[in-house]
Formats: sequence, C-alpha cells, structure tokens
Amino acid sequence: MLLDQIKNAFGFRKPLTAEEEIGRFIEGLASMTDADLGVILAVATVIRVNMEDQNHLPTGIYENSKLPPAQILAGKMVDLAKVARHFDRLGQTTDAVAAVAVLNTLRCLNAAELRHLGRDIWVQLGRGVAHVEKALKEGEANKGEPFPKRVWTEYAKVPDGLESAKRASKKSSKIRAGRKPRKKVATWPKSSPNS
Repeated sequence: MLLDQIKNAFGFRKPLTAEEEIGRFIEGLASMTDADLGVILAVATVIRVNMEDQNHLPTGIYENSKLPPAQILAGKMVDLAKVARHFDRLGQTTDAVAAVAVLNTLRCLNAAELRHLGRDIWVQLGRGVAHVEKALKEGEANKGEPFPKRVWTEYAKVPDGLESAKRASKKSSKIRAGRKPRKKVATWPKSSPNS
C-alpha cells in the first residue's frame, strides 16, 4: 500500500485502461443534474457539428456507415483530445466535458468491446434532452447569433450502435425531435472559468 502511494506521488502509477477512463466519465455524468446534462449535450452537439462543418470530422460521423477506418478515426480522436485539453486550459470546463463526451462516443463507436459504455454515456446524456433547447437559446443569446441548423435538428440523435436495448429495436434513433432553426450561425460562447 505504501509502495502504491509512492508510485502515485511520483507519477509511476499504472495508466487507466480505456474502459476505466470511460467508466469514470460515465460516473461523472451520472452525478450531474438533468439540466447540467442538457447543457453538456447542447455544447457537445455544437462542437461535433462545427468540427464536421470544418472537415475535422466526417459529416454524419454518428452514423455507422459514415465512420472512417479505425486508424483515421484514431487520429481524429487525438485531435478531439487536444480540443478538450485546450478548453480545460482556458478554464472552459463545460466545453471540455462536452468535447470529452464526443471523444468518448467516438472511442466507443471505434471499438466494439466499448459499445456497452457508449450506451451508458448516451443514457446519461439522454437525461438532459428536455433541457437542451433552453441551453441552446441561452447560448445563442450570449453569442448574439444562432447556431448551425443541424445543431437544432441533431442534438437528440443517438449515434448508430449506441442506442439503448429498447431503442435499438425501434426504427428512429432520436431521443426526441428538436425545433426549427434560424439562418445565421454561431459557435458556442466561451464558458466562464467557474463553470
């Protein structure tokens, strides 16, 4: 036990496996309120759509038929991890958590043995769906312009292959439909350092 404490203190601890990292992320999501999860889902959708629109991710990446080969997707996930670290360094915690939600979703889509964890992520995010529109409206008001149309139509889309067991049997993989968007486009406003 003392040896483990010494190893941890000097950074010699055993690195977490992908399953352990994602499991801890899910525990964090589970501890959040539904309203907070709505904000995370809103920001994650904005990040994903913006990255798709800027060709950093393939458009429609949450559809299995649109997934790039595993080695290409791994490079995209490294880029997404850099985005999350950048948000974290800026003190934009909400944005960092949302970027990690997209990252962990892609990790689970990329590895069949992690799909069950991806389903758990989306069960947690699904708790926030009722609060997404409010979060998006507040984000647009703070930014002064609307988000891309796709954000409003895709925030409730559960990635193909990560639907819960009862949802997988249904044709639609939406948690709930969104509302009609406006014309101008905005990115997510910076979150405060205390978020």
